[in-house]
Amino acid sequence: MTPSDANDPAAIGAAPLAQARIDWGRGRIIGFSVPGDDALAFDVVQLWLDGRCVASAVANLSVFDFVRDLAGLNLPSREHSAFELRIPQAALLPGQVGEGAVMLEVRSARGTPVLETTVQGLHELLRLTDGAPVDLLYQVRFHGLTGGAVQGCVTNLHRVSQRPALMARLNDQNAEPLAFYESAADGSVHHFSIPVRIDRLVDGANQISVVGPDGQPLGSYPIQVGVATLGDHDRKLAALEAEVAFLKRLVLTQNPEALPARLALLKSEIVNICSEMLTLQRTNFEREWLARPEIAALEPGQAAPAPGARPAVASARGGQSAATKA
Repeated sequence: MTPSDANDPAAIGAAPLAQARIDWGRGRIIGFSVPGDDALAFDVVQLWLDGRCVASAVANLSVFDFVRDLAGLNLPSREHSAFELRIPQAALLPGQVGEGAVMLEVRSARGTPVLETTVQGLHELLRLTDGAPVDLLYQVRFHGLTGGAVQGCVTNLHRVSQRPALMARLNDQNAEPLAFYESAADGSVHHFSIPVRIDRLVDGANQISVVGPDGQPLGSYPIQVGVATLGDHDRKLAALEAEVAFLKRLVLTQNPEALPARLALLKSEIVNICSEMLTLQRTNFEREWLARPEIAALEPGQAAPAPGARPAVASARGGQSAATKA
């Protein structure tokens, strides 16, 4: 990240009109902006991401509320000129939710740049986002029920904060803050334990859920009290498994005595097919024989010669046929 604060007092020789910085501890952009015209009561600042305005705020907060976070900057002459900005969740574009760099700018109403910096990576961008989805920040894993409490851990996917503000809820009851008893040194994993109160459980299915501040669920752990009854989906699954098991047994346990009978049936079917093919071929041969020209020229009622006989032809000697000479 390479920030650049505008209106350097050393350059202009007077108190700056506007300055800003990123407060990573609270995930916000803070600063002050004094209107250039004394007739204006307050100035308006805008937050830009990659050249697109995503939020604006009126610089009318007390500077003394930001004294600790603005340490090192020259405070302005007007008290109520401070502001606080965060990136709206709905303002993020799909191309910005990645590992690439995002250009962040803060400008005054006059268009003067107050802050120009580059946000590196998704973990920095989400740290400055207001209302970031908890399922994009954390992942919940349950280890089981031990000692009357549900044990698990929350993985900080982008290491946005040290202690995630999550809630635990049993069934439809009111959610309570999720208590962590151990955390990794780098803030990547946080271990939790949720005590299970017997007086709050109901007969049948119970569910312990880990949700975000807005009620968005991250994970759930089922607890069954009493005898479990199969639901509609469970019954369908059991019937399907029984059918599959029956088909497997039918295929793998065939009767060996039935094999010769099946072979005999297959032979008879092959013989019938061959007989039908020979009959069809004979019919085609007869049709071809009857379609020959010398057979088609015979008068009705005259017998056709045998298929192997040669037809009588006229002799070329003296122009008389063999029958005339006789």
